[in-house]
Amino acid sequence: MDIRRLGYFVRVVDIGNITRAADSLHITQSALSQHISALENDFKSRLLERTGRGVEVTASGRSLYRYAQGIIRLEKAARIDLRAGGDTPAGLVTVGLASYSMAPGLAVPLLRAVRERYPNIQLQLIQNLTVVMSQAVLLGQVDMALIYDPGYVRGVVFERVREEEFHLITSARTPPVTSRGDTVTLQEASRLDFLMPSELHTVRRITEAAFHTAGLHCSVVAEVEPDSVLRDAVVNGLGATVLPLSAAKAHFAPDEVRIYRFADSRLYTAMSLCTCEVQPLSHAAALVADLVRTLIRDPAAPGRKSA
Repeated sequence: MDIRRLGYFVRVVDIGNITRAADSLHITQSALSQHISALENDFKSRLLERTGRGVEVTASGRSLYRYAQGIIRLEKAARIDLRAGGDTPAGLVTVGLASYSMAPGLAVPLLRAVRERYPNIQLQLIQNLTVVMSQAVLLGQVDMALIYDPGYVRGVVFERVREEEFHLITSARTPPVTSRGDTVTLQEASRLDFLMPSELHTVRRITEAAFHTAGLHCSVVAEVEPDSVLRDAVVNGLGATVLPLSAAKAHFAPDEVRIYRFADSRLYTAMSLCTCEVQPLSHAAALVADLVRTLIRDPAAPGRKSA
């Protein structure tokens, strides 16, 4: 298999247009088309459908795209590792970070710790993927992921590293939900409009399950995926949301929002470090995993500056 062709295929899928992809790769459109045709011959399957606006990926193409990303990443990691040589830890280490969690807040401290301790390790931090994080670990697209524990998933291992309790978050610009201070009931919260991630997200599923168990309705008026958009929308009073306390403190200034603990229901889940069951971590990835555990356990650990 020609890894270069896989890279060409991934670029075409990302851009959605063969002409623009060829320009970005500095090759002719006809040459790029020939490479794609060669891949289709190798796999004996149509990977792309040409349209008037560009290309659309077939079901087979989507499957290859997921695997190709992992293959390309491993090839890049091998080159970095071999180029470094010697006994110094080196290589590409990719870490997936769950959205709507404390994980993104770990990104800068982790990057700082890796740069200080292992300068030859190239760290890649990813939050948004075309597949769920546990599947990305299984496919080799990421070495590990810090995510909400989804329960059993074949082929991956979940190491629980922290328990997260969810809180209600509302804008400081809107009236308080309750007069009791920092606690709220599900009944009181059910009167609000909510901004939430998609139905597949753990935060959404746990929140709606709690309301359903109490015989109440959670009114989701908009699904918002980027954390930054959610932050701005909540601050501007467009709706309430539910987040772990650590994520709320990382995303919002104290004077921007009101944070309430649920008085009559405990909404919580575990954060887990997800790794592949059958593919052991490289030496570099194992070192990064240890740093992740250390930073979660001790916020004052090396690599994280005190507030």
